[in-house]
Amino acid sequence: MGRIDDSIQHIALIEDGTERIFQMAGLVSTLFKIRGVVLIVTGQLAFDIYANATSNRPTLELAFFSGQPAPRTVLDVMRGQLHGQGSMGEWQVAGIPIRFQGQPSVTHPELCRDFTTEHGVVKLLPAEEITAEYILSSVYPEADEECQTRARLLLINGLMEAFQMDWAVLQNLCHHPDYRVGEELAKMRAAAKKDVDTVGSLPNQVGQ
Repeated sequence: MGRIDDSIQHIALIEDGTERIFQMAGLVSTLFKIRGVVLIVTGQLAFDIYANATSNRPTLELAFFSGQPAPRTVLDVMRGQLHGQGSMGEWQVAGIPIRFQGQPSVTHPELCRDFTTEHGVVKLLPAEEITAEYILSSVYPEADEECQTRARLLLINGLMEAFQMDWAVLQNLCHHPDYRVGEELAKMRAAAKKDVDTVGSLPNQVGQ
C-alpha cells in the first residue's frame, strides 16, 4: 500500500496536466491488470497522446478492454487502494476526474497500442479509428473546424512517425460505408504532408 501511496503523491505533483493524467492511467491500469482486467484509454487523453497535444479538460476516461470487474473489485481498487472519492463509474483521485465506460467499440483491436509510463502500461484506442472519426466529424453533417484541426494533428504525427499509423487500415476505414470520407482523407493527408515538409519535425512527448 505504501508504494501505491507514493505513486499517487508523485503523480499529484506533476505540473503538466496531460502527463499527470497519463501517469495516473498507468497506475490505474496496473492495479486492474493485477486483477485480470485490461483497461483501455479513450476520449481526450487518447487523442492527446497520439497528437502530442495538451488538454484543458483533464479527465481520464477508461473502458474495459477485456474482463469485466465485479463492483467490489472496482471499489477495492478505486477506493481501497487509490483512496478515490466517488462510486463505480465516476471518481476523483488526487484531483483527477476518472470516468469508467463499458466495452469500447473497437473495429481493429489488434491496433490498440501500449505506451509505457513510470507506473505501468497504458493501452490506447487505435489511432486509425480515432483519426477516421475526426475526419468524418470534420465534414459531416457540416464542417467542423475543431475536428478538422484534430484530424490534421493526428495525420501530421502519423506522417512524422511519432507513432506508426497503419495507412492501409485508415484508408479502408475512411472508404467504409459507415464513413465515406475517402476523398477527404486524401485531401487532408496531402495538406498534412505539406505541413510536415514545411515544419520539419515536431517534438514527441511520449514514447511507445
